[in-house]
Amino acid sequence: MRNKSQYESICFEIISAAGSAKSSYLEAIEAAKEGNSFEELIHEGNITFTNAARSHAKALQLEAEEQLDFGLLLIHAETILSSAETIKDLSMTMIELINK
Repeated sequence: MRNKSQYESICFEIISAAGSAKSSYLEAIEAAKEGNSFEELIHEGNITFTNAARSHAKALQLEAEEQLDFGLLLIHAETILSSAETIKDLSMTMIELINK
C-alpha cells in the first residue's frame, strides 16, 4: 500500500509541475505581447516541465515494478503534462511571431 500512496504522490507532482510550466509559458506570451522580458518565464517553465517529465518517468517505473493499475489520476496527470508540452511549443512560436 505504501507504493500506491507513493504512486499517487508522484501523480500529484506531475500535475503540479506541469500546471506551473503551463502558467509560466502563458505568462511569457503575455510578457512578449507587452514588450517585456519573457526569457526568465520560459526558463522557469522549462525547469518545471522537466520536473514533471521526470516525475512521469518515476510513475511509469513504479507501475512496471509493482504492477500497479493505470488509474484515472495518472491519466489526468498525463493529460496535463501533454497540454503543457503543447502550450510550450505554441508559446515559442507565438513569441517568435510577436517579436517579428
